[in-house]
Amino acid sequence: MLNKERQFDRERMAGAMIIVSLLVIFLSMVGIRLLNVKVSNIELVDGDLYTVITDQGPVNIDKNDILRIETTNTKASITGTPVELDKIYTTKGFIYFSSVDPFYKIGQKIIQSVKNTDKTVWILSDKKPISDATPDELQNANLKLIQPFSFAIGTSPNMIPFVFTLLTIQHLAFAFGGIALFVLVFPLRMNSVKYNSSTIQQDPEFCAADDHIGAVAK
Repeated sequence: MLNKERQFDRERMAGAMIIVSLLVIFLSMVGIRLLNVKVSNIELVDGDLYTVITDQGPVNIDKNDILRIETTNTKASITGTPVELDKIYTTKGFIYFSSVDPFYKIGQKIIQSVKNTDKTVWILSDKKPISDATPDELQNANLKLIQPFSFAIGTSPNMIPFVFTLLTIQHLAFAFGGIALFVLVFPLRMNSVKYNSSTIQQDPEFCAADDHIGAVAK
């Protein structure tokens, strides 16, 4: 009886933890969505100087501000047509756009202005010019360089701490929810296996059938 009560308490606590984690994840996603700054256009000003038009106002960048380029290819969920997704990390935040955006071509100009290797992911190092860096050095560069700039370009400086706080809370919710799910599912499977084994061994009909099979074999 005490074992069943403990099992019930464990199930109830793990279930409550999963529900709370899902709620926190949902709220953090809504908060990040509200704090996200969208890019509406990119304009070439002069030479390597570009103006990124965002919901919070324009931001000027040049090729010296670029830290990292990420390029991936996917397919649209409805039409199945290939879509290219690009993310440009700069010292003022990242710019995210796809091949279906109207400013895709000028975004590609920004990428091509600094990209001189076949690598789809690279980081511009402060210690060595990109023209002198090898592809392996660009590929294996320290990712911590872009962590302080992992927010949308145009985000207000006083809102940046809230963005990182929500991301941290979301990651913690994922971790605690996963642990609670493991605690909920794994012991139940173990108890189910033990229960089935003990039931088979104590079932008189099973024992009688086993004796009958032994007698026939003799």
